[in-house]
Amino acid sequence: MCNICTRDVMSAEAPTPPPLQNNCTLERFKNKHNIVTDPTNPEKQKEVEYQPDLLAVSTQYTKIAYDVFKQCTTRLQESKAFVVVTKTTQPFHVALAMFMLLTWLSKPSPNASIRLWRAVYVGSVATHLGAQIWMTLVSGIVLYFSLPRHDFGRVQTVLFPLYYTFNASMSLMGLFAYTRTQYLTNFQHFSWIQVALLLATLSIEAFIRLRLVRPMIVAKHIKTQMEEAAGGGQEVGQLILGELAHCPRYIRVLKAFRMYHSSIAMGTMITFGCSLYSIMIIVDSICN
Repeated sequence: MCNICTRDVMSAEAPTPPPLQNNCTLERFKNKHNIVTDPTNPEKQKEVEYQPDLLAVSTQYTKIAYDVFKQCTTRLQESKAFVVVTKTTQPFHVALAMFMLLTWLSKPSPNASIRLWRAVYVGSVATHLGAQIWMTLVSGIVLYFSLPRHDFGRVQTVLFPLYYTFNASMSLMGLFAYTRTQYLTNFQHFSWIQVALLLATLSIEAFIRLRLVRPMIVAKHIKTQMEEAAGGGQEVGQLILGELAHCPRYIRVLKAFRMYHSSIAMGTMITFGCSLYSIMIIVDSICN
């Protein structure tokens, strides 16, 4: 063996630790205070074992609370809600709307609660109608004739559940605010037609969200997979079946998707008409 190999082998061997030397100071301390230790005796170990005081226990729990707080903060910063609040301008729009509402409500008035519920009522109905106009008559048409069909479908898959949840919430808020306003004004200018319109809109949108949206999305997902396997779905503003026109399973899935989609579209048009009529009733109440 050469000198280099010998030197490598000798350096690789772990050095033996030096023997432990008795600590004279520790032994004198034990003798002075009559402390007897026996590592093999559990009872002796319990007698000399360190007992944490209140400060140590509180420090330990503080560390646990800090770790939990740090984990929650990390999860919050990684959530979509935190990104929307900190990196988009939409929260400023909401804050501006709330500021204007509070400024309007701060004006001296003997019927402040009535004004608040009327503002909620009119705002809910107006917001509901605005969302319907944008989704049905603007974004839906523009995106369908601008994006490939599968890309448009992916956008609708994300928007549909949120859209009907939002609209149902606005309908519920408008119905509650309207009944509350009538209760505070002793049912002056009460309209059963308005109650029926708001209740019908709420019922239809809740039914669509709970019973029709999910199976429509499932059918669309299966249809999209089959179309992508056949190389289709990139056309804009039209449906080209191609070889899938001779596939019975695809035809069944397509019919199911169209049935759900047509039912949703019919319900959307009914609620759209109800919202327009609700706005007309509000206009009549203002004029009177």
